[in-house]
Amino acid sequence: MKKFIILLLVFYIAIITLMPKENLYYTLKNRLKAERIIIAEDKLDDTFIALNADGVALFYDGIESVNADDFSVMALGIYNKIDARNVGASQDLKKMFGFSADEVEITYAVWNYNEVVISAFGDFGTIDGTFELSSQTLKLLLDPSLAFEKSPLIRQYFKKSEEGYIYESKIK
Repeated sequence: MKKFIILLLVFYIAIITLMPKENLYYTLKNRLKAERIIIAEDKLDDTFIALNADGVALFYDGIESVNADDFSVMALGIYNKIDARNVGASQDLKKMFGFSADEVEITYAVWNYNEVVISAFGDFGTIDGTFELSSQTLKLLLDPSLAFEKSPLIRQYFKKSEEGYIYESKIK
C-alpha cells in the first residue's frame, strides 16, 4: 500500500511538472478570441509548477482594456491559483477608471469545489469575493479607500450594506 501511494504521488508530480502549460495557455487564448478577447504578453516563462507572463495586456473588441506587469498561473489540479500584480486600466480607460490593483488573486481548490475565491487590493481599497460555479453568480465585497468611496463608480455598480459595498451579478 505504501509503495502504491508513493508511486501515485510520483505520477502526480510528474504530470504537474511535465504538463504542457504553454500549449494550454495558447489554447485558452484561441478560445478567448471567439469572445473578442485578446491577451498579449511581452514574455512567457514555463516553470515546473507555474506559467509566468510579464507585460500582459488584455484587449476587448480591439480596445486595450487592462494591463498587468506580472501574471502567474499555477495549476496543480487540486489547487489552482492565478496571481496578477500591478493591474490597471489602459491609458484610454484610466480617465474613467483611475484606480489600479496592487495584486489580484483568484484561487480554486477541489475541497471547495463550487466556489472560486477572488481577492484584490489597491488604491480602491480591498475586494473579497466569490464566483459560485453552480449558479454562475459573482459576489464581491468592497471595503473602499476614502478616495474611492467618493467616486461615482461605487454608486453605479455597488450597493451599500453594513459590511461594505456589495456587487452581485449573474454571468452567462
